[in-house]
Amino acid sequence: MSSPAAQLPSDPEGSIPSNDGSQSSTQLKPKDSTLYEAATDQLLALIASLRSPADGKCIDDLGSDGVYRVLQWLPTPPDQPTGIKVYDAKPMSPEIIKAFLDRQAWSQVVEDRFRGVDGRTVPQEQWMNPPQGIIPPMGTKNERLEEMRKWNEERAQLEEKVARREISKDALGPACDSVKSDYDLRPR
Repeated sequence: MSSPAAQLPSDPEGSIPSNDGSQSSTQLKPKDSTLYEAATDQLLALIASLRSPADGKCIDDLGSDGVYRVLQWLPTPPDQPTGIKVYDAKPMSPEIIKAFLDRQAWSQVVEDRFRGVDGRTVPQEQWMNPPQGIIPPMGTKNERLEEMRKWNEERAQLEEKVARREISKDALGPACDSVKSDYDLRPR
């Protein structure tokens, strides 16, 4: 089976050279719809192929190592840090990481964290048992509920302002799963 990068079509405008002089399509441009759509299709296929627990008590997380994991919540008191375990995991190529990140608002911190990352290089035993620091701490259930309450409150206020025509609908942000940024993840 070939790697996801090997399945990408070649860049019609010429690939961006990598540090070793070979051609690479690591840096995809949302403007180049053919390459971007191929990576997006691979992203959606990868996410669809992951298993989730039957109780649905899980979240998805892209670790800083480039491995996409389904994390299952473990029973924990609401005022203590939530326990988690990796339920399923798959590595992402740089192209798929970029397609995933481009659906979020751009952040220099995120771009720097994932620059040059290729999840396919992570040993398989670390997919399910990542080293400390790869998965961010989850906090407590009470903290997450408070964050959701604040977000919902802020969102409701924005929607009210849009309804009163005080601000543009654009302030609510782009539609779900639309291209919101253009991350440059090439190694420097």
